[in-house]
Order: sequence, then structure tokens, then C-alpha cells
Amino acid sequence: MFTRILTASLVLTALVFGQAAKLKEIKPGMNFFKKDQDIQMGKEYAQQIEQQYDVLAPGPLTDYINFLGQKIAQQPQAGGFPYVFKVVNDPTINAFALPGGPVFINSGILLNAENEGQLMGVVAHEVSHIALRHSTNQVSRSMLIQLPAMLAGAYGQAKGGLTGMLAQIGVGLGANGLLMKFSRGAEQQADLLGARMMAQVGYNPIEMARFFETLEAKSGRGKSGPDFFSSHPNPGNRSKYVSEEVTLLPQRDFKADTGRFEKMKLLAKNLPEPKKKAGAVPNQPEKNQDGSRTWTGENFQVSYPGEWLGLGEPKSPTVTIAPREVIKQEGNNVQIGLGVVIAHYEDEDGRFDFKADTQKLIQQVMQQNPTMGRTMPPINQHQINGRNVYVAKLTSKSSLDGGNEIDTIVTMEHRGTMLYMVFIAPERQMQQVQRDFDAILNSLRLD
Repeated sequence: MFTRILTASLVLTALVFGQAAKLKEIKPGMNFFKKDQDIQMGKEYAQQIEQQYDVLAPGPLTDYINFLGQKIAQQPQAGGFPYVFKVVNDPTINAFALPGGPVFINSGILLNAENEGQLMGVVAHEVSHIALRHSTNQVSRSMLIQLPAMLAGAYGQAKGGLTGMLAQIGVGLGANGLLMKFSRGAEQQADLLGARMMAQVGYNPIEMARFFETLEAKSGRGKSGPDFFSSHPNPGNRSKYVSEEVTLLPQRDFKADTGRFEKMKLLAKNLPEPKKKAGAVPNQPEKNQDGSRTWTGENFQVSYPGEWLGLGEPKSPTVTIAPREVIKQEGNNVQIGLGVVIAHYEDEDGRFDFKADTQKLIQQVMQQNPTMGRTMPPINQHQINGRNVYVAKLTSKSSLDGGNEIDTIVTMEHRGTMLYMVFIAPERQMQQVQRDFDAILNSLRLD
């Protein structure tokens, strides 16, 4: 009731003062990608989503969401992208947009929305992220130095398309988060642009703010809540700034409604159990007969315990392997207190010197962790599976139990460059995981 009074009051104030204020221009941020690259990227990533989630086949629910979505997509502010709207059979509250047009709406959105206007608000919000090119803007801002050269040069033709190229610099749909987690500023932009497009097709924009604030209240104010907020952080008082935006829009009756919402909500409620586990980490290989999994990277293969997760893109130069429960994500940063990191190392001078490059790698690791000592540890030479390797052990503070953490660095020569593995574990758990670490190291195969 208070929100309705607030909205009416703001509308009256705007009419009295002749709409003296003007709509603020919402501009996309800096972007190194072309629009057709957004589209290509979206298509490639959409294939990954379809493999990972239980995306519904064409039918009443998908047709309904697509019908609503195309109303927004046809607005001039939507940018003319080839929008595609699909429903994910997943009762959790989430929705996400990929660059260049694909929009996925969880069935949980329908189950928790109170009316068609609230559902349309989510759709308009996701379309706005695509129209404003927020995903590729975030990648551009985070990769100011390396990305322009990659897009302009030979890397643009990388195996695996644009997503394969991005995987080389650690960008993907997985734990990295650059493409899927927006800033609060981007969230507010998507709210405001979405409000404008909602109004243009006859829906009251305040319903979008009401829905998001209802979800926020359900989350317990500060406690972990709907999945939506893990990738769409709340930018603040949505009702206030969306209501203020409404006062600046051309006045019209907000009476659009297909009359199909309740029927579609019932269909969403009666969907079968999802065929694929919602929230599963993408790119996980199938289990082998012995229960392990085998990760295939760029020029290497490695096996690991079947209940651990591989974080990375297939065929890329790096992967992080760890038990699910020790993986912590803060913003775009992923930290593990137990697990293995595998990657290739090349010194900036372009010259390969096995021992010297090992020393430089260790120095960089020490510099990045302020809890490590500053004295270079002993570097011992060994043979593993017929290969010469260097091994060094570093000690730091464990993020898991507050005690010591042991980081064992193993380096080996590979095709004129160096591959390294970092085995990470709290000192108190080393005996428990040493067998897993040994099995991982012995399973490594280089192409």
C-alpha cells in the first residue's frame, strides 16, 4: 500500500511541475568487443548452458516466456540483438542473460512472482543487461592490456571460437564470474532501462522493484538468499529510484496483461523433477570406471577424485581441482584451501630456463601471499614418471583452519615451456590427502 501511495504521489508531483527533470541517458560502458562478437559468444555459451541445465523444449511455458520477451526485445533500447528466451526447469529463483541475446528464466521465477508484471520485470531486466552489453563491458574493463591484442590478432581465430579464446585468459561461465556476475551500478542501469521498456509495452515498472525487494526480504536481509542475488547484487532502494523514473516517463495506463499468468504458474508448479542437477558446475567430465574423473586441458590430461570439482574450461592451459566444500568465491575471486592448481608458465623475457623459471614462479607465488615468508625455500630435483621435476615447499596461513598451509610446487619442462602444479592443503590434513595428491601427480600425462 505504501509503495502505491508513493508512486501516485511522485506521478502527481511530476505532472504539477511539468516534468521539469529529464530522463538520464543510460550509456553502455567501454567495450573492446563488436556486437557481432557478443552474438557469437552468446551462441557458444548457450550451448554449454543447454548441456548443463534442464532447459525446457518448445511448449506452452517456453512460448509464453518468449512471447513476453519479444515484446521487450522489439523496443528500440533493446539494441536489435537476436533475442532468444528459454525456461530452465529449476525451482530456485534465478534468471541470467548471456551476451548477444540468450535469456534463461528459471521456473522458480514464475513460482515466486505474484503477477505477470513482476515476471515481465525480470525479463526486461535481463534484456537490459544484454542491450547495455554488461558482460563484455566487464571483461573489457578487467582485461585492459591483453584483450585488444587478442581480439585483433591471431587469437581471434582461436580453437573453440571466442569462448575458446576467452578460456585462454581465464574467462568463462564457471567460477570466474566475470560474464555472469554484475556490479551494483550495472544492476541499477538494468533496472532503469528495464523500467522504460516495461512502461512502453504497458506494464507498471514498479512491479519489477516490488518483486526484487520481496525476494530480498525473503533472503532474511543479509543472509544467504535466492540465487538471483549471487549474480545480481541489490543496488539499493529499488522502489525509490524506479518510482522516480516512472515520474519522468510519458504517462500511460499500465494495463497490459495476457491473462495467462496463473495458468503458466500452475504449469511451472507441475513440472517434473529436473533431468539435470541445478547449480551443477559446468564442464565436469563423466566418472571413470574406478570413480575418478579425467580432465583434458591444453596438452595435458590428469585424473582426480570423482567427488572433487574441476574449475576451468576444457582444452585450456589451466585448471583448479578441489573438493566442492573448500571452494570459496568472493566477487570474481575464487580461493581454495585444499586442492591442486595446474597451469603453464612462461617468463616475460620469452627465454626458457627451467631452474631460473622455477625460481621466478616461486618468487611470484610468495609475493602474492603476504602470509608466506620471504626466504626462497630449497628447490629439490626429482624424477617422476621419467621426467625431471623441481619440487619446493612453501608455508603460509591456512584459510580453512587458521593453522599452517603447505603449498608444494612441482615444475616440469614441456615443449620449451614449463608446466607447474601447486598442491595446497592445511598441514593438519596433509596425511589424509597425500594419497590423493600422489595419485593426481602420477596420473598426469603430457601431449
